[in-house]
Amino acid sequence: MPPLRRARARRDNTPYTGGWLSRRRCHQRGRNDGALLTTLPDDVLLDMLLRVFSDATDVARFASTCPRWGSFVATHAATISRALPQPARFLPSLALGCFQQENDVSRCAWGRKRLAASSSPQPRFFPAASASRTFFLGPFSLPDGDPMFDYAQPVASRNGRVVFELRRDARSEGLTLVVSNPMTGDTAVLPPLTGGDCPGSYACAILTGDDLDTPPSRSFFRLLIIYNRPGFTAMRCYSSDAGSWGPKQGGKILDHRLRRLGHAVVVGGVAYWPLHREAFGVRLSDSAMDVCSVPYIRGGYWPDFRLLGVSPDGKKLRYITVGFVGRVSLCVHLLTTQFEDVGDIHDLHVDVPGLRVTTVTPMKLRWFGEKSGTVIFTIGDADGGVFALNMVEGTVQKLADGGGYHACRNIYGYEMDRATLIASLAD
Repeated sequence: MPPLRRARARRDNTPYTGGWLSRRRCHQRGRNDGALLTTLPDDVLLDMLLRVFSDATDVARFASTCPRWGSFVATHAATISRALPQPARFLPSLALGCFQQENDVSRCAWGRKRLAASSSPQPRFFPAASASRTFFLGPFSLPDGDPMFDYAQPVASRNGRVVFELRRDARSEGLTLVVSNPMTGDTAVLPPLTGGDCPGSYACAILTGDDLDTPPSRSFFRLLIIYNRPGFTAMRCYSSDAGSWGPKQGGKILDHRLRRLGHAVVVGGVAYWPLHREAFGVRLSDSAMDVCSVPYIRGGYWPDFRLLGVSPDGKKLRYITVGFVGRVSLCVHLLTTQFEDVGDIHDLHVDVPGLRVTTVTPMKLRWFGEKSGTVIFTIGDADGGVFALNMVEGTVQKLADGGGYHACRNIYGYEMDRATLIASLAD
């Protein structure tokens, strides 16, 4: 296996130059930049504008004034995003679709041959209808079209970033993860975890500057990984600014529970995963990782029928479950429970059109979009599909055929981060 190449870093003070957002800009009509409207330095102008921007609408009006101001907004999108008040409601427009890869394609030669004969070996992206019309989303590709990224599998996704596991076979050295922002094209190949640090089963969560209240930077992130070693559960954190993995810390989670941790959400800088009767949380700090647990008000649901989420303002942890209603048609029943208030219970009944199921049809909740309020779930196998539930509007959209539990476990939704939304306003 050739040596891994780290993606070239882009400075934070330059406009977005890669990914889906730049493709969208290529479709815009040519415009004349015109004369320079001010001689003020960018930092002075930015400080002035942040005093008058009250919300994203103000930013959009400013960005549409002329190409220079549009480029200015794109350049400073991260800083502008952090300065604006955080929205108190879900923004469904942030949800763009989902990534998926078939089961075991990185570990099975027959699976690789079958996948290569039918489609691209790289992870597939299925856009939502509204997103494909707005952003001209095309096939997803990791850096340089390098075959080293063939059969990579998505293992986490939140707040504009997707984490992929590179192919693991006899030639690979340990576990190598890639963190990518498909909208901007920013991609980082993390140092491999090898030898005694190489995980078997693991779960991971991506945290960004909005989670940890760091200085605004579109390239900043932390990647928290949890995996079992003989006798204990290891926790490690990768820091993008340090460019390395931190020291190992220990705990204990049984193997069968670790394999079922699945998708994580982040509230107040704490990453939470759903266990059987409680949420398992890990807080990052400069010197250590603090572990906590939050018991459910209502527990005992099957792992496939539960998912963690957040409140619309992103400040409270939620517990989402799903249930069948009827033997022929399916009604998705979501119970969203706020841990701090027993009385705050919300039921959402949604019919899934065009799908006939029975009580034995497999179903699994896959992913929750913390900013968009979108739930990705699958029903059935070859005759089913991957669906996106918009919790704001109470509507369901089919994203892809198949994708059932036995065909594909690696399904993660994708929503762009707020800074990218700000940058997109320039167009």
